[in-house]
Amino acid sequence: MEKEVGDHKKIVYFICLVGALGGLLFGLDQGFIANSLDTVKAIYHLDTKAAEQYSALLATGGVLGALVSGVLARYLGRKKSLIFAGLLFTFGSLVSAWIPPLSILYVCRFFLGFGIGIASFLSPLYLAETAPASIRGSMGTLFQLMITIGIFLISATNVYIASVFPKSPMSLSLMFCVIVLFALLMLLTSFWLPESPRWLVLKGRGDEAAKILQRTVSKQSEIDFEIIEIDKMLLRRGGLLKAVFQKSYLKVLLIGVVLQMFQQLVGINVMIYYAPTIFGYAEMTGTLAKILIPTVNMLFTFPAIYLVEKWGRKKLLYAGAAIMFVSMVAAGLAFQGIGQSTMVPPMLQITLLIALVIYIFGFAFSWGPVAWLICSEIFPLKGRECGLTITTMVNWTFAGLVMRYALSFMEIYGNASIFYLFAAFCVLAILFVAFFIPETRGITLEKLEEKLSG
Repeated sequence: MEKEVGDHKKIVYFICLVGALGGLLFGLDQGFIANSLDTVKAIYHLDTKAAEQYSALLATGGVLGALVSGVLARYLGRKKSLIFAGLLFTFGSLVSAWIPPLSILYVCRFFLGFGIGIASFLSPLYLAETAPASIRGSMGTLFQLMITIGIFLISATNVYIASVFPKSPMSLSLMFCVIVLFALLMLLTSFWLPESPRWLVLKGRGDEAAKILQRTVSKQSEIDFEIIEIDKMLLRRGGLLKAVFQKSYLKVLLIGVVLQMFQQLVGINVMIYYAPTIFGYAEMTGTLAKILIPTVNMLFTFPAIYLVEKWGRKKLLYAGAAIMFVSMVAAGLAFQGIGQSTMVPPMLQITLLIALVIYIFGFAFSWGPVAWLICSEIFPLKGRECGLTITTMVNWTFAGLVMRYALSFMEIYGNASIFYLFAAFCVLAILFVAFFIPETRGITLEKLEEKLSG
């Protein structure tokens, strides 16, 4: 009878949960703006353009963080790089909590983005390389789930803090202190993580990789099979430059780049960052308008953990893009009607509210988790850091563009215009999925690499 190795199931979930904490910090910093922007503007006397610049600095740091994350992951390893990201989160939020001069606050915002850029690269990579193939999709979606939990937590606490200390330095300081607490949680728990077994094999440390696989894979034969498959892929590919400049690799890279581009161009960060502002344009300023979007975003990411293995990646992307298209058109029509009225009709307010809730639902179970998941799966081991570096940078670049110009775009072309623009990108995203996205459900990373290299 074959030897069973360890109590693998519990430890796998614990490792993946801790590995996904980078997503929690990502969400905390991403969702921070929505219900703190009025406080920041009041304390630092910012106009709309300055507020957009402050918001977009996170994405600027994210691009540069993603740029160096591949090098960090290759030479320091996945675990040490996650610890470094935790240090940046803690430092940036702690200094911000002291309410420094605006120039220092901008620097802190940049470093928080830098840490997020590293975490948004490393967490999906670590989860994909550590989780067994049978649950890799579910565990990979933990990263996006943690993002949505972070957005919800910071939105709820910021609304409460702002109600107790309205637009005061104490209010802003407490908002940053919430991020400090969770940054420390990520930093400390990261020390308990094992290193990625695939990175250890890449570095010629197969014995250490086998010991870690004993904690995550149920049977000794499966451990031996994993090590052999990883070794075969390394021997087949040759050096890093050879792997990266192969025609099959460049095709996969293009898929990842366009996938991450569409994840932002369908408009999610406008809803996450500026939902209270958008609702304010429609004269909805209550607590519901401030907390509804992050709540729906979090709740409807949970189904993705199940559906990503049940339905597969492509079906979720189709369904999500179709739902987002319909809801964006409805939101545009609602704002068009609002713009033509001297008083905002309650029916149009309700229509806008429902449309944005449905939009978040469509994104939360599909493009949110699945885009990150597919990018963590499709690259060959020797070129994985390079591919994820580029695709993560693309995500942050387009996130920054959307954050930087969304409100100004609405001011110039009308509030309805941006929703129609996002609807058009949803249509293009559906066509892209139909022609270019491979199904990756239930396949080991090594088998998937062999399939895509053909």
